[in-house]
Amino acid sequence: MKCRALFSLLILAASASPALALRCGTNLVAEGQSKFDVLQRCGEPAYTDSHVEYRSGMSNPLAPRPLDSLEPGFPYPAVREVTVEEWVYNFGPTQLMPSLVFENGTLIKIRTLGYGRY
Repeated sequence: MKCRALFSLLILAASASPALALRCGTNLVAEGQSKFDVLQRCGEPAYTDSHVEYRSGMSNPLAPRPLDSLEPGFPYPAVREVTVEEWVYNFGPTQLMPSLVFENGTLIKIRTLGYGRY
């Protein structure tokens, strides 16, 4: 019986999702949402920063390549442009400040930075 309970606990822990969510008042923001959704639910951030990264490799290797890559010697490593933005919200000294990282307009990471300030 103990073994069965331990096994059930292990299965439950393995299936738990590590994704974080952010609560803005009564609204909930989770990874995978767009910048527009986050802006509608949380309002303007206290701080924003953005930059462009160039990454090699395709996000989907089965996606069709541009016509200029159909020459002999295909496949060339594809380079894609990714716009990375970080938004930080400051909800005051009694709450943790969340940092939201967006890639091409989609929320990919939520982390906390410490307590906010007035």
